[in-house]
Amino acid sequence: MAILLALLGVVVVMAVVVKPVLTGNPPDLSLPSLPGFTPEPTPAPQGHQAAPTQATPRLTVSKTPTPTPTWSGTSKSLGYVAVETPLTTPTFTRLPEETPVSERLLTYATIQAVGGGTTQTISMPFPYWELHYTVDPWKTTFVGTTSSKMAGQADFFAAEVFPSFSIEVRDAADHSLVRKIEPRGGLDATLWEKEKDSDPRPWVEKFYEGTTTRSYYFVVHTHMVYSYKMEVKVPERYLGKY
Repeated sequence: MAILLALLGVVVVMAVVVKPVLTGNPPDLSLPSLPGFTPEPTPAPQGHQAAPTQATPRLTVSKTPTPTPTWSGTSKSLGYVAVETPLTTPTFTRLPEETPVSERLLTYATIQAVGGGTTQTISMPFPYWELHYTVDPWKTTFVGTTSSKMAGQADFFAAEVFPSFSIEVRDAADHSLVRKIEPRGGLDATLWEKEKDSDPRPWVEKFYEGTTTRSYYFVVHTHMVYSYKMEVKVPERYLGKY
């Protein structure tokens, strides 16, 4: 019996200690699993780190946005449409953070007519643009006779004329009033003929729109005006960028 126990001990030592050492693994001294008992996990030996589990990469499909065509630099002419504009509360344009430096301007759109009306919608992707306009009004005073001296004292009359002109800049999205424009100093063709330095034409209105692309249309009101011309101008540096 002693010899059998000794041989059994040698076999156990060989299986538990000697064989793992020869194969480069540490001796396995853990107890066998018993029914109904869950052993605690054995910590990994120092110097060995478990390889991290690699997650299966997910494939994502990104849609390439359709590029917005930029302005080629060609000026376009804006016509008029027949629409009824609802009355809304005026809104105000955001003031700029700084005054833009003087630079060359290009004509983006032109409006030229003899009477008032509502123009077509124009898209304005630029952060800054100007509206230049000029008006050719009637002269302010007309004098004429109403009867002949053959019938006695000739009658005459003097009619005072007051030309007027205004532009409503409206947002095409909700028809709100962005700005109402009227010529500063009024329309006095007689004064402009006498004093060339007093002619204020063309008048200039500046708009600062930030980075938001908006669309506008213009509602023009005229009274005793021969003709007028409006030009939407943008800085030359915007060419090919918007």
